[in-house]
Amino acid sequence: MNAGLLTVFFGLGAGAIALWIDARFPQLAPQELLKALLHVIAATVVAYASGHAMQMLFASEEPRIILAAAFGLGLPSIVYCLLAGVWVIKVTQRAMSGYLH
Repeated sequence: MNAGLLTVFFGLGAGAIALWIDARFPQLAPQELLKALLHVIAATVVAYASGHAMQMLFASEEPRIILAAAFGLGLPSIVYCLLAGVWVIKVTQRAMSGYLH
């Protein structure tokens, strides 16, 4: 399996987890657009910070450290980014539902 295909499957898995979290725990979703946008900002900060941490860990030759970085830092970061995006879409749809006839 090449790296591109692995990246696609990693992203699809993260998307499935984000959608599952949204469906399983609807009480976590923000009800206002401002709070949803704050989650987007927080997800961006988390992704940026975890990206730098993963770069340092990926420099290791140890496969266990690389896997721990990918699944312990990378996957949760991507899931949170996608979940924040889902929340923004849902809040925006709710806000626009009265205007779309």
